[in-house]
Amino acid sequence: RIGRSAAPRLVAVSKFKPAEAIKEAYDAGQRSFGENYVQEMIDKAPELPSDIQWHFIGHLQSNKVKAIVQSVPNLVMVETVDSIKLADKLNTQVQAAGREPLAVMVQVNTSGEEAKSGVEPSEVVPLARHVATECAHLRLAGLMTIGMPDYTSRPENFSSLSECRVAVASDLGIPVEQLELSMGMSGDFEQAIEMGSTNVRVGSTIFGARDYSKK
Repeated sequence: RIGRSAAPRLVAVSKFKPAEAIKEAYDAGQRSFGENYVQEMIDKAPELPSDIQWHFIGHLQSNKVKAIVQSVPNLVMVETVDSIKLADKLNTQVQAAGREPLAVMVQVNTSGEEAKSGVEPSEVVPLARHVATECAHLRLAGLMTIGMPDYTSRPENFSSLSECRVAVASDLGIPVEQLELSMGMSGDFEQAIEMGSTNVRVGSTIFGARDYSKK
């Protein structure tokens, strides 16, 4: 309940789930959906209502940026920007597509795990500053973290992201509340919300367990 005035956004994580399951959640009122793989989003988006708000929440390779920006007009946010190179590529492709500025989050590796994507907390401010000041076709929406190796998070992961947000806001001279915190998944979203999350990414709690053999 820190630095948040509105209810957090629920992003329904639909990776490996068929379009029919997503449509069922849509019919129940859900509008924000998250995908981890570019091709999955490209394949599903045309089969589903155009007012779905797609969030990309997986590792985004630079060579896939053009495809996702051009193929998914209702992509509203990329939550996993972790390099200046990726930010610049997104900025260029959004401009080329004639789209409105695309919301992005800087992904932060708050657990120190080498296998996890994201910048170290000490590198967040320079990357966020680059997005905010050098990428006219992107909008810095906030910061995102995944957490521990098993995709759970500890309080220190959440507090680390909150501290990064304070540092970015101070550097940019903007209110802390202007930056979102995307943290919390099926196993820990309640704690994340308690600690100020404005955007939770929940999959199995909504859709049930995934069949990872389809990966």
